[in-house]
Amino acid sequence: MTPLAELRRRVKREAPFIGAKPYSHNIVRLTLAQIAEDHSRAEANRAVRDFNLESKGFNTEPENE
Repeated sequence: MTPLAELRRRVKREAPFIGAKPYSHNIVRLTLAQIAEDHSRAEANRAVRDFNLESKGFNTEPENE
């Protein structure tokens, strides 16, 4: 299991390049999926909000499923 702080750093590093660099969107999407699987969907949603990813096309997911 990858530490949450490391996954969040990856999202933070790639977020500014979504839509500008190839693969950044995919890296962020896969990292958010890993956060949800390893830590919780609530943590993945927090990353979406903290890094303003909604403005880049990402959505929060229901946390009770």
